[in-house]
Amino acid sequence: MDAAQNLHLLVPVPRAPPLKGMPPDLNGMRVRHQRLETGDVLDLTASPAHEQIFSPVCREVIDAVLVDGRDPWKAVESIIRNWKSAWQPARALMGRSVQVGLFGELFVLQDLMIPCLGAAAIDLWSGPLSERHDFVAERLRIEIKTTTSRSTRQHEISRLEQLHAPEGCQLLLISIQLEESLAGKHSLATLLDGLNRVLGQAPAAVDLLAKHVAGLGWTEDMRSSAELLRFNIRDAHVYMVDEEFPRIPADFVLPSGVTGLRYTVDLANLPTLDMDEVRSLVRSAQPV
Repeated sequence: MDAAQNLHLLVPVPRAPPLKGMPPDLNGMRVRHQRLETGDVLDLTASPAHEQIFSPVCREVIDAVLVDGRDPWKAVESIIRNWKSAWQPARALMGRSVQVGLFGELFVLQDLMIPCLGAAAIDLWSGPLSERHDFVAERLRIEIKTTTSRSTRQHEISRLEQLHAPEGCQLLLISIQLEESLAGKHSLATLLDGLNRVLGQAPAAVDLLAKHVAGLGWTEDMRSSAELLRFNIRDAHVYMVDEEFPRIPADFVLPSGVTGLRYTVDLANLPTLDMDEVRSLVRSAQPV
C-alpha cells in the first residue's frame, strides 16, 4: 500500500513487457513496469475501493507465477482478460486540447482570481459550464485562450459573441503560451494540488472545483497516466477587448443557412495591460 492508499502487487520480472505492451487500464486497476533498486518489477495496482476484488486477482497471479511457473507478463494479461467483466474498461482520459484549455483556466484561478477574490472566485468560473466566457462577474468578463504554439500569438475564436460582453461589463482576454515538455514543472495535477491547498479552509469551494474538473473528464487516474501532459509557462498577457481589438462586429449577421463561424485573431501588435491594473479590475468586478 502506498501513501495514497493504493494497493500494489509487485512481481519480479526478468525483462520489460513485450512489444505489444501491457494490458489496458481498467476502472480501478492498472499494470505498470517499474525499475526499482532491487530490479525490474511488474506493478499491479488497484484503488482502495476495489480491495475485495483485487485480492482474488492477486491470488491468481501469485499462483500462476510461483506455482505454475508462468511468465508474469503473459499470466497477468490472461488473468486480467478473464476478470475484465468485473473491472470495466477505464473511460477515455482527457485529450490534449482539453488539458491545454483547462490548464489555462486553472492557472488564472491560481495566479489571479483567487489572490484577488479568495475562494469566491470559484463561483465565477464558468468555463466548465460552456458559457460565453470563462469567468463571469457582475461588471467583468474574462476569456482565456491557451496555446502551445511557439511562433505566434494567435487564437481561434469559436463563437461570434465570444469577444463581446453584455452592456456595462468590461471584457478581458488572457493569452497564455505554454511549452509542452516531459520535464515541465506544471501539470493539471500540480495546479489542482496547489488550488486545493489554498482552498483548504473553504470546503464548498473545494467541492465545486472537484465537480467542475470531473465534468471536464478529470479523474485521479490521470495522475499516474502517461497521458498527463506537463508544461512550462512561457508567458501570459492580458488584453482589454475594446473597439480597437480585432473581432467580428457585434451586429454581424450570419448568412442564411450558416449556423456557426470560427475565426483567428492575431494579438502580436496589441497593447497589453499592466498586472496591477488587471488585479484592480478583478477586485472591483464584484460588488461588496
